[in-house]
Order: sequence, then C-alpha cells, then structure tokens
Amino acid sequence: MPSAYEPVSCALHSALELAAMQRRPMRLRMADGTWQAGIILDVWTAQGREWLRLRRSDGDVEIDLTHIQQVQDNTAP
Repeated sequence: MPSAYEPVSCALHSALELAAMQRRPMRLRMADGTWQAGIILDVWTAQGREWLRLRRSDGDVEIDLTHIQQVQDNTAP
C-alpha cells in the first residue's frame, strides 16, 4: 500500500521549477542523506505525486519530490 502523499514545501517546489526553467547544474540533497547532481529538465504531477526529471552524467532519472530535502546551485564561481 503506498504511503500517504505529503506535498513538498512551496519554497522547494518553486526552487525546483526555477532550476528547470534555467537549466543550470544543481545538487539535490535526498532524504537518505545522499546527493544527486545534474540538470533538472522538468517538474510535473502524475499518479497523485510530484516528480522531476534529472539529467545526470550517467543518464536521466525520475525522482519523487518527497525524496528531496534541499536544492543547491552547482555552478562553479
């Protein structure tokens, strides 16, 4: 049985949408403490959840937004 959906914060959602529009390299801190790096290609809602597509160096992945705790710009100064 799937867990109950908990919407992500408006601030996180807005940051992810902006990153998708700007196509800048980003780092995502996941709920398990790991980091995912890449370019956010899209943010959308499907199957009662919110998702993003992240282009990593090893290919594209789809990530449930509830697994993301933080987003950081990953561009070099």
